[in-house]
Amino acid sequence: MTSSQPTKLVICGGGNGAHAWAGIASSQPDTDVCVLTLFQDEAERWSNFLKEHDFTVNLYSKGECYKKLKTKPRLVTKKPEEVVPGCDVIVFVLPSFVHEQYLEAIKPYIEPGTIIVGLPGRSGLEFQIRGILGDVGGKCTIMNFESLPWATRITEFGKSCEVLGTKATLQGSQRIGSVPPKKVPQATLQKLLGESPALQIKGDLLGLTLVSGGYLHPCILYDRWADWDGKPVDKQPLFYQGISEKAAIWLSTLSDEVVSIGKEIAKQSPGTDMSNVGHLFDWFKRCYVDEVEDMSSLYRAITTNKAYAGLTHPMLQVEEGKWVPNFNYRYMAEDLPYVLIVIRGIAEVVGVETPNIDKLILWAQKIMNKEYLVDGKIQGKDVKETRAPQKYGFTTLKELLGQ
Repeated sequence: MTSSQPTKLVICGGGNGAHAWAGIASSQPDTDVCVLTLFQDEAERWSNFLKEHDFTVNLYSKGECYKKLKTKPRLVTKKPEEVVPGCDVIVFVLPSFVHEQYLEAIKPYIEPGTIIVGLPGRSGLEFQIRGILGDVGGKCTIMNFESLPWATRITEFGKSCEVLGTKATLQGSQRIGSVPPKKVPQATLQKLLGESPALQIKGDLLGLTLVSGGYLHPCILYDRWADWDGKPVDKQPLFYQGISEKAAIWLSTLSDEVVSIGKEIAKQSPGTDMSNVGHLFDWFKRCYVDEVEDMSSLYRAITTNKAYAGLTHPMLQVEEGKWVPNFNYRYMAEDLPYVLIVIRGIAEVVGVETPNIDKLILWAQKIMNKEYLVDGKIQGKDVKETRAPQKYGFTTLKELLGQ
């Protein structure tokens, strides 16, 4: 599982995170970094810029730029055949709804033993990898992380970006494929990221799929808009800070149901480490210890979180000073098919009742004009647009675990 050869990294994506990591990874010793971006002419534009100058990453801490990295990836391309064969690590640094397009593109060229990483991958990434890549997917090591390592933004496409903040730690999970990778996964990824964030690998991938917290946004939307009369409102209401205490209590029950799913999996498969499945309140205590002013309850943790200050509901302006909710924003468009439906699909496989999650899904799918949960089962016509295990025909716990 070790190799002295340079680590060959393929970064999938052309957005903020892909820019940041392209520069950071390229600055590490013994690395061969390439970028695969399939979106429009991004690869051509980025490549043309790199012909004339290095790529610059400005690293910030507490508002001050403390380091400038001037480096460049070896190649930026839209042709997977140029970068995927023989690579050690493939990382998805792009929205979850685009993962399928990239998996289909790399499928003919990926080799057993490759490390595939979601940064973050959201719920059900492992199902999608095995569903699309088939037998080869089971021979690859899959890693998934709960969030992006940095707060970052492109300053000039293909030329420079700013890393405004770097997380101290980043939690993830992994599942080693049937063909061992050439590189040690955690150590290799840590080297490609640098000293920070410190990677913490814990529990099975199935646990990370359950704790992605994708029910937080839909729950807050339900709280504010379930009884909406359809008339435009005069202002954009606060999102996190506007949640009601009743909704926070209900949110806690949703999290209780997720924890129950994790406990049932551990019960049915005692060898499966589900220690990474915890309550949403515990997640706030871990991730926002310095930002939350009052950690006495989940409600207070949400409403006194300085990181959430002033954030409003996603809205559309229909006329001057009049607003309606934007239900096509990622809080619903991604969190429903790529998190909530995946969690509900896992619950169905292991036989855990989830009445509160069901209530939220039934409201959300009606708002979105989608059909996922029908007659108490994940079997609606739009399941094909999700990453639920049912989409890929995984109907047993062993199949969920890739066994």
